[in-house]
Amino acid sequence: MRYFFHIVGNSKLFPDELGRGLLTLESVKRHAKVLAEELRKGGDFCGSCFVRVVDEQGNALFECPVSCQ
Repeated sequence: MRYFFHIVGNSKLFPDELGRGLLTLESVKRHAKVLAEELRKGGDFCGSCFVRVVDEQGNALFECPVSCQ
């Protein structure tokens, strides 16, 4: 199944238009956490920003916050 990892922050949506094929929900969660960590390291998406994971039918599955710690 293909999942999309949209970045939401500062009242803007940065859509993932390509998505990523992953086999398990656990691998999807791991990927979202890695993305959030990379965004945190970059510093531009700290605080109220998060990664929103959506399946190929457009259903929002969960959100992973980008923490500033």
